[in-house]
Amino acid sequence: MLFLFKRFDGLNWVVIGEENIPNTPFIIASKHQSIWDTIFFTAYFSDAAMVLKKILIYLPAYGWHAVKAKMIWVDRKAKGKALKQLLKMAKECSSNNRPIVIFPEGTRVNVGEKGDYKSGCFALYKYLDIPCIPVALNSGLYWQTKGYGREEGTIKVKFLKGIEPGLPKKNFQSLLEDRIETASEELLINKNNEKK
Repeated sequence: MLFLFKRFDGLNWVVIGEENIPNTPFIIASKHQSIWDTIFFTAYFSDAAMVLKKILIYLPAYGWHAVKAKMIWVDRKAKGKALKQLLKMAKECSSNNRPIVIFPEGTRVNVGEKGDYKSGCFALYKYLDIPCIPVALNSGLYWQTKGYGREEGTIKVKFLKGIEPGLPKKNFQSLLEDRIETASEELLINKNNEKK
């Protein structure tokens, strides 16, 4: 799908900071600005386990693929049970050396905006005791945040310095948000400077 978007829509991508991706199990905590993000991570990591809203597994084709690929689905309405389900499925994925991809804001957020960072990412980080790799991107500049509208350009995906296990929640959340938001803002500023 990525190559189809590149060929027919002129929508390219570049990856920065690959050296920050460890060889051991890890969590990817990424900014989420468009549908493109979910396509990218499942393509970039051949066996990634993405954390999804349960409702998505009922979508024809995509949902069937998500179930078959053993993605991690969460029923947000289930609250406490949802967390237990998340951790159980994530433990299995981590044991099989599969990267776990989560969007800590829980939903797509417009370019230049910051959503409410949820606690699910910290729960994974603490329970699995593995590094968390923050990711900044600027896909929303080229792919409509709430829709399918696209325009030509090169999306930048930046893997940032990992957060090693062991931090308390407050420190982890603060560091995660700061790294993602600062780097995402830099990608936006750089894009605006390119236009001048």
